[in-house]
Amino acid sequence: MFKRIQLLLVGWSLAVLLGVLEVAAEEELEPGDPIAAIDGDPIYLGELNLILTERFKTRDLDEIPIDLQRATAALLVKRHLAMKTLTSQGGDLLQGMIHRQIESFAAEAKRRGSNIGQQAAARLADENSLRADLAWRVAWGQYLKSKLTEENLRRFFESRKQVYGGTRYEVSQIFVKMNAQDRASIEAAETNLVELAEEIQSAESPEIAFDQAARQHSDSPTSKEGGRVGMVEKDGDLPAAVMKVVRSTPAGQVGPPVRSPFGLHLVMVHRVAPGNVTFDQLTDHALLRRDAADALFDGLVANQSDANVVWFVAALRPPDQAMQVNR
Repeated sequence: MFKRIQLLLVGWSLAVLLGVLEVAAEEELEPGDPIAAIDGDPIYLGELNLILTERFKTRDLDEIPIDLQRATAALLVKRHLAMKTLTSQGGDLLQGMIHRQIESFAAEAKRRGSNIGQQAAARLADENSLRADLAWRVAWGQYLKSKLTEENLRRFFESRKQVYGGTRYEVSQIFVKMNAQDRASIEAAETNLVELAEEIQSAESPEIAFDQAARQHSDSPTSKEGGRVGMVEKDGDLPAAVMKVVRSTPAGQVGPPVRSPFGLHLVMVHRVAPGNVTFDQLTDHALLRRDAADALFDGLVANQSDANVVWFVAALRPPDQAMQVNR
């Protein structure tokens, strides 16, 4: 994994931290090698491996596309940022809960003739990584338990009623296929779509202009119908990132270009049909709970906006963040 990539090897002594040495790594990284750090605290490759092996159900991580590995690494860093907030809020009580959970895990592993290190190795990790993963699960689980009450879910529903209350949107889209690895082409295409959106919006009839542009530029099968998608309501009708733009775009307007796992999208909202579903009428709370949890997670991460994030592995670094020596 991560062969022949540029790796920044950072020692944890002050002298080495002040003079980072960049070398070409020909060997595979070990689970105990750091991929990033937050305020000097390392984040290990083993933690990333734990997530990847669980999410993709494979021990051959070379099978996982690098863009998915990169996105997972970025999520792991955010998880550590959130954990810094939880740790500061939870104090000794949380630390005690984490300690008891790890002791319980170790006791169960021993009962089965194993130990934490062996359990970690089975998932391409090391003991420190598994302990950090267990700590996160305890802290995050307790936080969700305290926050995802019916009262808080009701408030969240009311603040985003257009998402869960049955509101429907009549939309058209221009879709452009992109190679996820070609960042320069994606950025150039985004710039072109921004200019196209401005031209469409300033036209005498934006709907006619969008129809014509979709027939000319869209890679979607709907291009023959001027990009008409029809009525959409929930994530899955269009990719979640696209639906987020749809919900924030007024009727008769063109939204900003948005990326999805499939490519680039430019959407126009023709009509909005408000829903009338209430919280008490909602039969499935799964989406509501997931989105509320995501909002809580983002809030924890936002509390660490001043944290110094350093990346050591170029192949995993998000495109919008710099390599060491600063974020």
